[in-house]
Order: sequence, then C-alpha cells, then structure tokens
Amino acid sequence: IHYLSEGGGERTFLLFNGATLPLEFWGGLADRLARASRVLRFDQRNAGSTRAQGVFSLNDVARDADRLLDHLGIERAVVVGHAWGGRAAQVFTRDYPHRVDGMVICGTGGQFSPSVDAAALESLNDAMRSGDRAAWETSVEAVYCAPGFSARDPQTFGDVCEVIWNHPPRRDIRWDPRVSPSSSYWGLARIPTLLIYGRHDRFGTPENAADLHQRIPESRLVTIEDAGHFVVREAEAQIAAEIGRFTSELPQSKGDSK
Repeated sequence: IHYLSEGGGERTFLLFNGATLPLEFWGGLADRLARASRVLRFDQRNAGSTRAQGVFSLNDVARDADRLLDHLGIERAVVVGHAWGGRAAQVFTRDYPHRVDGMVICGTGGQFSPSVDAAALESLNDAMRSGDRAAWETSVEAVYCAPGFSARDPQTFGDVCEVIWNHPPRRDIRWDPRVSPSSSYWGLARIPTLLIYGRHDRFGTPENAADLHQRIPESRLVTIEDAGHFVVREAEAQIAAEIGRFTSELPQSKGDSK
C-alpha cells in the first residue's frame, strides 16, 4: 500500500480517497490539516501507486486501513472520506469503531441516483479518449464542479485537472458490489459525524446528504454553496475550518501506540 504521512500533533486524520483517485487529489486540504495534526492518506487498491490482484470490496479497503494504522503505530484517528471514500470511511467506522474519534464524509452518494447529465459524461469520456485536454477540462468542470470554479480559483482547478489527467482510472479495478451503502451499516456506529456537501454536487446530491444526515444519529450537515462533487478542493479553506471546529469538540485522541 502506497501511503503518505505528513504533519504531527495529538490528532491524526485518516483520509479515504474517492474512487480511482490518487492520494495527491487531496492537495491543499491535506496541507491545511497537516499544519496542526498528522495526516495519513493512502492509495486504495489499484489506484495511484498501489497494486493488487483480484476482486476487492469496501471491507478490504477498511481492513487495509486498519493494518496501515497498525503498521504506523497509530491507535485512533478522525476518518475523512470523499465520494466513494466516504463509503469506505463508513465501513471502517462500522468495523473498527474503537479506532475512530470522529468521521467526516464529503460528497458521498449511494442511495439516490446521480443527477449528472448523461451527455455531459459522454463528452467528458470522448475528450479523454481523444486526448483533447481543453475540452476535457471544460467537461470536468461541468460534471464535477460548481459553475465558475475554474474562474474563481484557476490555480486549484488546474492542479485538480493535472492530478486526474496524469492518473486516469485503471481498467483493472474490480470492486465487489455486494458491499455498498445501505441501511445495513449506515448509522450503526454512534460516532460524532460531520457531513460536508456541495450545493451543486451531481453525484453525492443534496438528497443523499439529507438521507445520510437522517441515518447517522450524531451528525451535523454543512452545505457549501459554491461547490460541487469536488467540494474538498473547491472549498479547501472553508472545509478545513469546519473540520477544525468539529474536531475541537471531540474528546482528546489517545494518540499513537508507539
């Protein structure tokens, strides 16, 4: 498992990437969190620089994270999941609640269908296949971001596109669909939870946000007005501040076991 540990402090954040995205995707948000805490991020199976064989499930990703914490001598962490990584974070919290101080879920869907336009997705895929970077970036914004993100923050938008363009989804990723978001585990772990969603998220969607907020008893929902599915990059400063407020109310972490 390819991982990166940065920063230091009493608190550890364990980041779960979105589907097929490498750990570099977290960018400035990880940097902000690492100013006062330890930030641990890793490439899930067959994403980024981690390679694996065969079919795997969210259970396997959660187990990988548990073993990674063991490897680094970390007892507990605040888990943060983006998109598909939010599903992995929920499974990790369900199966290893003794390792979790709190949970942050950003833009995770599953119960309600995406609202993204099929033609926009096709344009995105066509541009990637043809190697038309300019058209592809236009489609990335249309599909994954709030309108105007590239103009509001061209540097961050460019960084996001660079990461995805240089780490295209691998065709050999094989997920086991039997473990997916459902009432079978949503909300079972009574862990303080912060939900962060973009108003323009076409994958997580406001409907998914409201449903998850209702399912998790100890949760707080924050909606970012000028953000979409890539909310963790579209609103880095705001999200870092929200996470800071959230963690300030949690009991002090027990820290590392070594």
